[in-house]
Amino acid sequence: MGSGKQQYRIAFFTVDWNYELVESTLHGLKQYVDDHEDVYIYIFDCLGKDLDNAKDKSEYVIFDLPDLRKFDGVLVQGNQLVLKRVRDDIERRIVEAGVPAVSIGAPMKGCALIRFDNRAAQKAIANHVIREHHASRLVYLAGNTENGSPEAGERIDGFVDACRENNIPEENIRIVPATWRTSDGADLAERWMQEGLELPDAFICANDEMAIGLMTALKRHEVRIPGDVIVTGFDNLAGSELSSPRLSTVGGDNRNQNYRAMDMLISLIDGKDCGQEVITDFHTICSESCGCPETARPGTIRELYFQQTRFLKDFYNLQGQMAEDLFECNDLQELAETVGKNRRIFGCQDIYLCFNDYYFDHFDKSEWPEEEKPFGEEMILTVRKRGCRSGDGNEKYDFIRFRTEELLPEPLLRRERFMMFYPLHYNTYSIGYIALDGISEAAKMNLHESIFNFLEIAIENVRKKELLRQFNETLDELYVRDSLTGLYNRFGLKRFGQETFDWLMERDHGAQVLFTDMDDMKLVNDLYGHNTGDEALKASAWILSECCDPEDVIIRYGGDEFVIIARWDEKDLKERILATADEYNRNSGMPFQLGFSIGTCSAEASEGKTMDDCIKVADARMYEVKTERKAGR
Repeated sequence: MGSGKQQYRIAFFTVDWNYELVESTLHGLKQYVDDHEDVYIYIFDCLGKDLDNAKDKSEYVIFDLPDLRKFDGVLVQGNQLVLKRVRDDIERRIVEAGVPAVSIGAPMKGCALIRFDNRAAQKAIANHVIREHHASRLVYLAGNTENGSPEAGERIDGFVDACRENNIPEENIRIVPATWRTSDGADLAERWMQEGLELPDAFICANDEMAIGLMTALKRHEVRIPGDVIVTGFDNLAGSELSSPRLSTVGGDNRNQNYRAMDMLISLIDGKDCGQEVITDFHTICSESCGCPETARPGTIRELYFQQTRFLKDFYNLQGQMAEDLFECNDLQELAETVGKNRRIFGCQDIYLCFNDYYFDHFDKSEWPEEEKPFGEEMILTVRKRGCRSGDGNEKYDFIRFRTEELLPEPLLRRERFMMFYPLHYNTYSIGYIALDGISEAAKMNLHESIFNFLEIAIENVRKKELLRQFNETLDELYVRDSLTGLYNRFGLKRFGQETFDWLMERDHGAQVLFTDMDDMKLVNDLYGHNTGDEALKASAWILSECCDPEDVIIRYGGDEFVIIARWDEKDLKERILATADEYNRNSGMPFQLGFSIGTCSAEASEGKTMDDCIKVADARMYEVKTERKAGR
């Protein structure tokens, strides 16, 4: 990436299923870049889940984009890789590339590890509930233990440790498997109430999302928290601080942890020994949902509520305007301009839309590769033209081709030290990707997913508009073309013939019209059949095309008659046609001889003749030529 002192090019992989955790991670990395001018971080993020369905596969393809051999180090948010297949593939690529790597939150092959102690943290909050609030009948809502990450298992172990340490009888303990989702907590509460089960002393949840879903559903059934049952979470998300009652939880400083992860990675790149595992601190927040006093600072909830309300109002206004602008776009140029104009909603200064070459070049999916690859060999980048200032509302964009393996053209990569790459796809087929030079505030509330959805739908809308335009052009071409000869037909004469005649009269102050009739066409059909007659017509069309200039218009007027609209100064056009026909007859080997009777009519602009006037005159003169020829036989 240029000469001079050491520069560090880092690839970072994460999955945006827990939006707030990822958002805090990104801010930690952005701070690191701001503090270290020799560090470049390229983030490969997606909105995949753990279902591994077609949509998930379309999201995770962004991880296939970077060639890890071209990076100095790799950082992975291991505890966010909720799909084992994806985790295994990244591990394999790290090992094969032999590049220094650090995983955050969960061990991975080929990676050093930084984490806080999930087991100890879960034990701490469980101990608090058991010892301080005398809970002895406990239900634990677990995370996903089948995705290859040990996090869920470690938290279960911490809960079990607390139960054993406090001599909780096994019959008083119930562990419910789940998948980290808010809906898991809500579903558990609904099942519990529908089955009329006795409430435990406490629901201890493996993350805040499930705890908040559980509390919300219990409150709908008028269950008092903590009066009837205690609920705790894990992660200390902002939602836990805004919940009512305020959720008791446990968590660490994610920004600081990720900052330290970068320090570890740089040390590994420099060949320094920083240890293979670093454990960071956690802290418990004992608050209202377990029966402890409110822990929020005075005014915190009000301020957070005000900030979110203000942000949401602003966001939905921006989104509404962007959506309206996007769906009015007729082509990718207009779409690029619209995205640039609405960059504020993306939370960044520059937005780079990168389209697969096959998507950009062929709007018809039937022309795409049979085995569709996530990304083509080349990408087409939309970039502001030189001299266009960002945000002035008048940006124009160029389309630049570059090799996909480059991620972005090298001059941009040298300039942009913090870039985020997200996949763009419509349903299951890949459009390309979008690269952003900043962090969208909408990411914290999962609203950036709706931004991408709008963008993807708008791109698909442009594709369909373009496909429809091409289809209409094809239909239009069929409408004005003669199917046998490929020349214009009478409909083409009305449109393009008239247009050319008027243009010549204006430019050259004159035009000429030739009316051509094939000689003895009936005889050819009678002697050799209509198939041979068709070949004669096509040969005649070829002769006329060879003799005329590209700007001339040739029309199959009907049957064996042709009309030519040409420049008025092409005085030898008639003679060229007859000479070319003679040459064709000498060399074609066909059983028939082509001949033409041609009438001409020239018109000067000052005469006021119309195209139809000229056609009538040329037709009459052609008839005179044909009559004279027959009389001379």
